[in-house]
Amino acid sequence: MQSDNVYTRQMVARGMLDTIRAVEDEEEDCTPVLEAMVKLSEDSDPIVRSELMEQIPHLAMYCQENKDLFPNSVSLYILPMVVRYLNDRNNQVRKTSQAALLVLLEQELISKADIEEQVVSVILDLASPDSMDDYRTEAVALMSKMSQLLGRDMTERLFLSRFCEMCTDPLFHVRKVCAANFGDFCTVVGQDNTERELLPKFYYLCEDGVWGVRKACAECFMAVSCSCSLDVRRGELSNLFVNLLCDLSRWVSSLESANIGVMADNIFFQMK
Repeated sequence: MQSDNVYTRQMVARGMLDTIRAVEDEEEDCTPVLEAMVKLSEDSDPIVRSELMEQIPHLAMYCQENKDLFPNSVSLYILPMVVRYLNDRNNQVRKTSQAALLVLLEQELISKADIEEQVVSVILDLASPDSMDDYRTEAVALMSKMSQLLGRDMTERLFLSRFCEMCTDPLFHVRKVCAANFGDFCTVVGQDNTERELLPKFYYLCEDGVWGVRKACAECFMAVSCSCSLDVRRGELSNLFVNLLCDLSRWVSSLESANIGVMADNIFFQMK
């Protein structure tokens, strides 16, 4: 890890799982190797940091399977590294840390308590109005993907308010990501939250001055409608659908034209 050659340090990161296995085979104290991993995570070169993040899911799975030798290793060593990299200055490092975090969540390798204590506050900070543009865009995408793994209660309590705020963000890239993930968010939080909290933001996004945002709304329109009551579909959403169908951008209107049959079925035939 002290080598001046970045590729040597990269290979150390790539071989971290083998190193941990070797320590286990020798029945030695495993704490020093975890501390060495944390030290490696502070490397100045993004190649090394990114490589280490790519190994994180494998390392976490192994430590979890051998938690008698690596007690609380995910909570104390691995997750703090992942969280720290979420606001790394290098774009690729951030992306690998986001992917690693989602795998840890999907595989249930981190507890909900750790999510609330270590992860949520960082994501909300990255999604704040004072955060850098790239960070806000990435944060709302990560928030949306996490919501599908966390479920309704945690999403409603931790992310719903911030997601609603970001739907009116000054940066159109952020609004576009919100629109692209709107249907999934509605599915997670349920009908009441969709109609009370999210629909007013959806109306706003459907009238956005940037056609790419409206196109994203058109793409998720069916998912949003399926999260609403029949009365809302027949009333407000049918009018909104017609507006998008008549949109000046052919990229928007053509999408809604393709959805006419499905929307008609949703409005007139399906009952909730």
